[in-house]
Amino acid sequence: MKEVLRIGFVATSISPYYAEEQNVRKNSEEHLKLILKNYDVELLSFYKTIFSKEDSEEAERFFNKKIDFLLLQTSSCSSGEQLYPLCNIVNKMGIWAVPDQETEGDVKLHSLVSTSHYLGIIKKLLSEKKIKTKWFYNYADTDEFKNKFLITLRSLIALKKLKQSKLGLIGGISPGFDNMIVDNAKIKTNIGTSIEETTIKELIDKAKNFKQPLIDEEIKKIKASASSIHVSNDDSFNRVTRVYFALKQMREENDWDSLAVQCWSQFQELYDIAPCMAYGWMGSEDGIAVSCEGDVQGSISMLLLNYISNTKKSSTLLDLATFDKKANAVLMWHCGVSPRHFANEDGISWVDHSTLGRKTEKKYGVAGDQVFKPQSSTTTYLGNNAERILILNSEIFEHTNKGFDGTRGWFKETKLNRDPISAENLINTLNIIGHEHHYAVGQGDYSKELLEFAAWNDLKLVDEIPLVDYISPKDNKSNNLLI
Repeated sequence: MKEVLRIGFVATSISPYYAEEQNVRKNSEEHLKLILKNYDVELLSFYKTIFSKEDSEEAERFFNKKIDFLLLQTSSCSSGEQLYPLCNIVNKMGIWAVPDQETEGDVKLHSLVSTSHYLGIIKKLLSEKKIKTKWFYNYADTDEFKNKFLITLRSLIALKKLKQSKLGLIGGISPGFDNMIVDNAKIKTNIGTSIEETTIKELIDKAKNFKQPLIDEEIKKIKASASSIHVSNDDSFNRVTRVYFALKQMREENDWDSLAVQCWSQFQELYDIAPCMAYGWMGSEDGIAVSCEGDVQGSISMLLLNYISNTKKSSTLLDLATFDKKANAVLMWHCGVSPRHFANEDGISWVDHSTLGRKTEKKYGVAGDQVFKPQSSTTTYLGNNAERILILNSEIFEHTNKGFDGTRGWFKETKLNRDPISAENLINTLNIIGHEHHYAVGQGDYSKELLEFAAWNDLKLVDEIPLVDYISPKDNKSNNLLI
C-alpha cells in the first residue's frame, strides 16, 4: 500500500489580535477539508491556534516525521519565536496570509505582515535549512486561494507518487537508441522511481497462455473502436491482443506503475507483430503509461503527466518530426502508439506499421493511425537521468497538412516554461542540449504544476537558446552544464 500525501495545517496568532474571535483557524480547516475531499490526501491539523513558542514546540512534536508539506497560516499578527520550532518539521512549507474583514479603523488581524515576516526569517536567518516555500493569500473558500493551492496540491501529489513508483522495463531500448540509456541509480536518486527489468521473451511466453475466448472478446472491442481497419494479416489482432493482456498481467504481478517496452526489433523476430496497438490500448482503456522503444525516462514522464492531471486516460509518447516555419508550428508524431482518446472526429484506424518491413514484402500489424483533435496540451520530459525537465504547453490544431502516417498532431502557440518560443528556437534549444528525442504529451495545460513540481524537487529547467547561424561558446556551456 503506497503512502498518500500528508499535509499539515497549523495556525499562529498573538493575543492582542482577533484570530480566535473570528474563528479564522477553524473556518480555514473546514474549507481545506472541502478542497481536499476529491484528492487522495490526508490532512493533519494541529488542534489549537499557536500563541506561544511552547505551543509551537508542541506542534513540532505532533507533526514530527508525519507530513510531507506544512501549511502555516498566520491567522493574525504573529511573533518570530513561534516560527522556529515549526521550521524543524519539514522542508516544504506554505506560508498563508488572510485579509482583514475591515479595511479601516483598528486592525483586527494584520496577517499579511507576519507572512512577510516569516518568509524573511526563513530565507535569511534559516537559509541553511534550505526550506522551500510558497506563499498563499485569502480565505480557503475563495478562488484566489483555491486556484493557487490546487497547483501545489497536484504537484506535491505527483512528487510523492513518483518517489514511490516502480517502472517495468521490458526488453531494454530499441537497437541503437543509445541516447535513451539511463543510470537506474541516478534515476532513483533524482526522482525516486525504481526500475525493474525483464525480457520480451518472458512477455511473449505469457501472451501465448491466454484462453482464446478472452482474446476474441477483446478483439471485438478493439475492432469496434476503429473508424476503419487496414491490416494485412488479421491474425495480428490475435497476437497483439495477447500482448496487451500479458502486459497487464506483468504489471499487476510486479506492482509496476508504468512500463517501458521495446517495440522493435525483438517483437518482429520473436512474434511477427508490431505491438503498438497493445501499448495504446493500455493507455486508453486502462490509463497505464506505456512508452515504446524501451524509453525509461519517457515512461516516467508520461506517468508524471498522468499523476498531475489525475486522469483516467494516459498521456502518450511522441517524436518532434518536422516543423512549419510559416505556421510557427511543430508536428509531433509517432508510428502508431498514441491512445485513441487523442483522435479527432475521424477517429483511429488500425493499420499495418508504417515503417517496419518497409521496402520488403513483409507487413507488421497492428498500429494506430489518427490525427489529434484540437485541444490544449502539455509536453514534458525528465531528461539526463531525471535531472532536468522540459516543460512546454501548446495548442493542437487542425492543419491543412495531415502530417505523416501514424499518430500525430500539429502543435502551435508553444510556450517553454510558460514563455512563448518559436518553433525554430524550440528545435534549436532541444538540439543544443542533446535532448533524448522523445516527448511525453498529455491533454490539458499543466505547465504551472510542472514548474512547481520542478521547484519542489530541485530539477533543472530547459531554457531557451535562440537559433543563430554560428556556434556560440554559450551553446557548449549550455550542453556541459546538463551533463
